[in-house]
Amino acid sequence: MFQLSQYIGDFGVQLYVIGLVLTTVFFLYKEIYNTSIVFLAAVAFLIVPGVIKTEDVLHSFANEQVAVIVMLLAIGQFLKRSPVIEELFQKLFLKTKGFYSFTAKMSVFVSMFSGVMNNTPLVALLLPYVTEWGKKNKISPSKLLIPLSFAAIMGGGLTLIGTSTNLIANSILVSATGNELGMFSFFIIGAPLVFIGILYILLFGNRMLPENKGMISKFQENKREYLVDLLVKEGSPLVGKTIGESNLRSLNGLYLVEIVRPDKVRTAPGPQEIMRAGDYIIFAGQTENIVDVLNMDLGLEMPNELSQLRSKKEVVEVIMPFNSTLSKKQIKDTDFRARFDAAIIAVRRDGEKLYGKIGEITLQKGDMMLCVAGHDFYKRIERSKELTLISNVRQLQDIDGRKSRALIIATAISIFLPAIGVISLFQSLLLLFVFLMLSKVVLFGEVKRSINIGLTTIMGGALSIGVAMDKSGAAELIAANGLAILEPLGPIGILAGVYLITNILAAYMTNIAAVSIILPVAISFAQVNHYDLMPFVFCVAFAGSKTFLTPIGYQTNLMVYGPGGYNFRDYFRFGFPLTALFMVTTLFILKVLYF
Repeated sequence: MFQLSQYIGDFGVQLYVIGLVLTTVFFLYKEIYNTSIVFLAAVAFLIVPGVIKTEDVLHSFANEQVAVIVMLLAIGQFLKRSPVIEELFQKLFLKTKGFYSFTAKMSVFVSMFSGVMNNTPLVALLLPYVTEWGKKNKISPSKLLIPLSFAAIMGGGLTLIGTSTNLIANSILVSATGNELGMFSFFIIGAPLVFIGILYILLFGNRMLPENKGMISKFQENKREYLVDLLVKEGSPLVGKTIGESNLRSLNGLYLVEIVRPDKVRTAPGPQEIMRAGDYIIFAGQTENIVDVLNMDLGLEMPNELSQLRSKKEVVEVIMPFNSTLSKKQIKDTDFRARFDAAIIAVRRDGEKLYGKIGEITLQKGDMMLCVAGHDFYKRIERSKELTLISNVRQLQDIDGRKSRALIIATAISIFLPAIGVISLFQSLLLLFVFLMLSKVVLFGEVKRSINIGLTTIMGGALSIGVAMDKSGAAELIAANGLAILEPLGPIGILAGVYLITNILAAYMTNIAAVSIILPVAISFAQVNHYDLMPFVFCVAFAGSKTFLTPIGYQTNLMVYGPGGYNFRDYFRFGFPLTALFMVTTLFILKVLYF
């Protein structure tokens, strides 16, 4: 077997691992390839030279904490389909009036639930309702959605299972020492941070956050900017021809969205659809180009008002989440119409509407799309998980009341049992899944569809890199020559440096990767210098999960990015003071507890 160390020595291997980590960080930051592919490539470049063994990688991917995260994410998806949390939210909040009252209730509610439920499906569930509440009460959603995301992030620090970074940190600690954290080990630090964070949102949120209009609002104010309808007249040469034959799908700057007939509506019609007299053809895109179409003598005319068709179409807002496979693809290459039974009529990025031919727009994660939805749209986006619904509160909820109650009670028990030390969290969640499938609350096929392969790959790859850092001695090398520079500042100065590095890395790449890379270095430094490991573990875990500086640092930040019409500057402006506040508070609590 090839061993790189035979040719370049142990020090050379350490430099090789450090170089590979920096290369991985670069590719993650530049987003040249899918995140999962980057981590798989990094693992390959660690196995082949013999830096780590195959069993090390298999152990990382089969890690108990990785399995726990996968199961918690699946439970979050099931809870999202239950009407109970939605009904509770409606009873508590939808009658609330005023920004401060609503924001306070929402922040407390979301923070508490984030401590026991994965925050990504929680935000996905509440996003449409928070948006609709804002519109009904004449408060811009941009005043509410960053607080929604930040509250979810803050609440994740209350418990071990509140965020994946806590579980990853626990996994690394177990590998290094054999000791593990309890369910509420994070609470003594997380609870004060939640209190301070909610207070900050209430004091400065309304003043510092922008007041942007959503795409639906703009659409309703000026439909002609988004859609143009043309009537196929009697005697038109298009009558009897298919869409493909009439070349209506290849017009300059225009995109065929829908055909409206007296008896039915054809959303995202295919090339074989036959045109009839009296059809209304709906186009989106560069609507100013409609004059060129009218001059083509195709027997088309422009009706007076598009609003007469408004009742026959359902316009919805969706956002592309961080793990969507649609990212980096042109719309025309995504087969969007067939996959989702919907047609895109506008795309917004960084708070601005994108112009040009819609089919040629290259999608990016965080893009928000205005779509005309067909009958099967809701079922298809729920199953594919490529899109997150924003503005329309119609949801696919196929877990009825009895099953919902069983799901919630069983989930609560599965969290309570490991909290009091009866069984481990993995064992408890495994029993929960067995119960849910035996009682047919969920089906085996639904469990399979709920497993996020991409995230599993990222976690396994990140942990493998952490193992390589530890086994090669790279972590100890960085600790001895990097963190040692901070030693004159004392333990709190060292922790401040660790916090800053971790938080910045997490803000521009994945938080799981940031924790997996930095924590082995921090643990190695603590062991060499005979410090207590726990403040370093907590410091890295909280720095990695409390990412408020950018929309790409945390999944929930990205989810509200498009719907709120935000740009990067909005996150930094509102998130930087909160980040500094959290850092100072975390370090103060660690000093009181450990030094």
